[in-house]
Formats: sequence, structure tokens, C-alpha cells
Amino acid sequence: MNPQIFPFVGAVLLVLGSLLAWCLTVLQLPGNWLMVLLTALAAWLMPEETRFAVGWLTVGIVFGLAVIGEVLELATGAVAAKKQGASRRAVGLSLVGGIAGALFGAGGGSIVPVLGTLIGILSGGAGGAFLGAYLGETWKGRSDEQAMAVGRAVAIGRTLGVLGKMSVGVVMVLVVAWDAFF
Repeated sequence: MNPQIFPFVGAVLLVLGSLLAWCLTVLQLPGNWLMVLLTALAAWLMPEETRFAVGWLTVGIVFGLAVIGEVLELATGAVAAKKQGASRRAVGLSLVGGIAGALFGAGGGSIVPVLGTLIGILSGGAGGAFLGAYLGETWKGRSDEQAMAVGRAVAIGRTLGVLGKMSVGVVMVLVVAWDAFF
């Protein structure tokens, strides 16, 4: 048996695991951070002299990209909410609503495989964020018009942030695959 088969299988599993982790990011779960963990585990377990080894520099790059993804996601939502004068309560409820909506949208969007699920997750997350922000603002005693404006801003900001974080996740998968195979 070829001794290179085990590192090759490890590299394939790392890339597949990274793709699965990216799918978790789509569901608003910490998939990018799971990718960092998988990459660090691969760098620690795979002997450096093998062709399919992943280096610690890649772990650092993937970590940095995960931080950028988080900052991008939080900044877009926070900027949009702040522009409309959102309360902390509205922001907190929009986060909870966004996660719940994304999970609900994943189930409803699965009628059309892959693309339908992605659209369901994004629209469910945006709808949940809108609803959470709207409820938070009305709970604070703000007018219906103000609550709607904050809800719209939060939904748009969240959607843009999630798309940005997902894009960063794709780059992370590509970096890991490049280091493992090229």
C-alpha cells in the first residue's frame, strides 16, 4: 500500500469537513470557526514532510479570515441598526430572530435542493431579524413607523453581513484546499 494514501485521505477529509463547516455558516452557526479548528487539527496531525500537509501559516490565514468574516457580519448589521437608531433590545432580538428564521427557512427552502435552501435560509434569517428588531422597538414604545424602519435596516444589514461572511468562508475553503493539494 502506498504510504501517501493516508495523508491524501486526510487532505480530502479536511476539504470535505471545511465544506461542511461552510454549510454550517450558511445556517448562521459558527462554521468558519469549525474550519479553523479542522485546519489546526490537520496541521497538528499530518506530518510536515508529506505532500498533503497543511502548514501553520495556513491556520493563521484561516483564523484571520474567520475574524474578518465575524467583523464583517457584525459591522454591517450594527451600522444599519445604528443608522436607524435601534435599541439594544431590538438588536438582541434581531440576532435571536435571525437565527431562528434561518433555521426555519432552511426547512422551508429544502423543497428546491441547495439553491432553495440557501434562499430559504437568507430570507428566513432576514425575516427573523426584521421581526426581532420590530418587536424590540415596539416593546420600547417606539412608533410603528420607527420600528418598521429599524426592522428593514437590520434585515438588510444582516443579509449583507451573512453574504459577506459566507464569501469569506468560501475563501477559507479555497485556502485550505490550496495548501492541502498544491
